[in-house]
Amino acid sequence: MAEGHELFCVCRPGTSVAFGTAVVWDGATAIEDSSFPKMIDVVVHAAQSRRYRNFPADSREMFDVNVNMTMRLLDWAARAAAKHFCLLSSGAVYEPFTGALREDVALAPSGFLGASKLASEIVAKPFSSIFSVNTLRLFFPYGPGQHDRLIPQLISRIRDGAAIQLSGSKDGIRLAPTFIDDIVEVILASIASSWTDTLNVANSEVLSIRQIANAIGRELGVEPKFEIVNPNTPSVDIVPELDRLASRVDLRRFVQFGAGLHRMISANSLDVPDHRLAETQHRS
Repeated sequence: MAEGHELFCVCRPGTSVAFGTAVVWDGATAIEDSSFPKMIDVVVHAAQSRRYRNFPADSREMFDVNVNMTMRLLDWAARAAAKHFCLLSSGAVYEPFTGALREDVALAPSGFLGASKLASEIVAKPFSSIFSVNTLRLFFPYGPGQHDRLIPQLISRIRDGAAIQLSGSKDGIRLAPTFIDDIVEVILASIASSWTDTLNVANSEVLSIRQIANAIGRELGVEPKFEIVNPNTPSVDIVPELDRLASRVDLRRFVQFGAGLHRMISANSLDVPDHRLAETQHRS
């Protein structure tokens, strides 16, 4: 907006946006052209179903948000003469994470979340003949205002003195937490240059659950407690290849976990919502 762009933010009925013009839509019904802009240049589709943990109970909502909603927005974008469509997907498409997490590998997700996200990518691809389509597969976003995800859950457990479960080894899963500001910068870069391919989006800093928990403990001044579970199960690494992303942005500029965690906890993130994070991760 500071650069002079006109911004429309889709939100659920009964909610509001912190910036731009609110466009109210529940995502589950057909788009009323009268309530949406007649013309648009760029669409950033960031919706994520809030129900994704319980299969098959949550499968209908996941499909409605992750697939049907994507199709409705693609169809509207074509009618609105859009030039670019940025689809935020998920690293969950690589489940069960046993091979290389590289954008050009064949995928067959074992979980419904990953399957529905991959389905949305497949649905979007034919529209590349109408406007440029770019897919960003996000890995473990975190930041101020986030709720009910991995990092805030770990913060809550450590603050409450509950044990952190480590599966498969003394260190647990290895992953790449990615600070929300860096994800926003990647989205902006993809819009500015009209990227037309699929990219993993993650920090190059890889940490185990134990390392993450210890960092949280230092920030809170609390010694974390750990519990080893499923010790005979091989450890899982959820570490994407980032060559495509690194060819476009300088990964050395990404926020390191310690600094991002400090900003998250300092902002009292478990109690105070941050509208930019909500827009990027939870809007549907």
